[in-house]
Amino acid sequence: MKSLMESSLPLTDIEVLHVIFETQADQRPEAVAVVFGREQTTYAELESRANRLARHLRGRGVGRRSVVAMMLPRAIEAYSTLLGILKTGAAYVPIDPEYPADRVAYILEDSDAEALVTTADLASRHRAFGGAVVRVDADRDAIAAESPARLRSEEAGVGGRDLCYVIYTSGSMGRPKGVMIEHRSACHLVRAEGRIFGVRPEDRVYQGSSLSFDLSVEEVWLAFHAGATLVAATPEMAHAGPDLSQLLTECGVTVLSSVPTLLAMLKEDVPTLRLLILGGEACPDRVVARWARPGRRVVNTYGPTETTVIATYTDLSPDKPVTIGRAVPGYPCTSSTTDCGRSLAARWARSASAAPALRAGTWDFRSGRASGSYRTHSHRTAKWMRGSTARAIWDASTRTATSSSSAVGTRR
Repeated sequence: MKSLMESSLPLTDIEVLHVIFETQADQRPEAVAVVFGREQTTYAELESRANRLARHLRGRGVGRRSVVAMMLPRAIEAYSTLLGILKTGAAYVPIDPEYPADRVAYILEDSDAEALVTTADLASRHRAFGGAVVRVDADRDAIAAESPARLRSEEAGVGGRDLCYVIYTSGSMGRPKGVMIEHRSACHLVRAEGRIFGVRPEDRVYQGSSLSFDLSVEEVWLAFHAGATLVAATPEMAHAGPDLSQLLTECGVTVLSSVPTLLAMLKEDVPTLRLLILGGEACPDRVVARWARPGRRVVNTYGPTETTVIATYTDLSPDKPVTIGRAVPGYPCTSSTTDCGRSLAARWARSASAAPALRAGTWDFRSGRASGSYRTHSHRTAKWMRGSTARAIWDASTRTATSSSSAVGTRR
């Protein structure tokens, strides 16, 4: 697998995403890692489950540069699976079990997945898949028989330039496209968001999005990076609608990453929240006015999937206009006001969290539009798609980027 990024990075090429979790498992083994309804698991327990699955997958031929699809219902098992796939040295491809059969078949074929981790029931619906199939329920005894010991790094052999995950786009403009993200890009996102958002071990982070969306990467790793607790959405929470606020409060959620539309439809405030991260669509001023509170931080983010979840961020308050803010930390902006617009584009393009899409494209300084070729995933061949990413204008006086269209605040 060729590297997607060639720029020098503040991270070493040996740093890989699952090691961030392993560090917390070593330091805080008895801390609660995931809560799912009445179930919960500690960092040590989740680590052991992931290690057993990793060894089972290795026995099925999965290893470095493999691509493994995972299609699981909402459960703690989904997180041990995600970690277990990464521990083998493979990349994971999350597939929502509610996807139509033809979409699932397309993703499995297009990604060239060598294995599928799923349930017996879901596996029976996709018998045409020709790779190895691991059923977390039917194969539970075989997986449990594996050693809980962690694979040595030299066994997996994975490095920062290896593929970490592939997330498929919605396909609203044609066939879904799989966006490839390397370990070093994912690690940069996690480290940067750790500095930006300051999630603490005592926090409880809500994980409400499907793992097939890149928002889930932010939700999961905000918690795991800090040794905090991930509150995984139960089916009841996922379909709660306006009543979700009550369930979030009952679960003591302190960190929520959400689209503004969801917040607008909630009936009540969530008094336990101390950090609210917005993205995915334009953020109306009224949403900020309603949800801002003393002691609660509200942050707006922007970034296509190709830029590893987010590219820019800014703190919001009711007395300030909503903007997409500044670039995620990585490279400083030039001090020259005449070059600031170019520097913003350059920072997005050179940032360790940015995909080559921006570097491959061009920046129109009059319209504030970046367009170009986006490299997307096919394990056999590189595919390219065209389009536009950010529509923003650099304000040299305020050193922030503001929207030139309704795209402000969009994350994906």
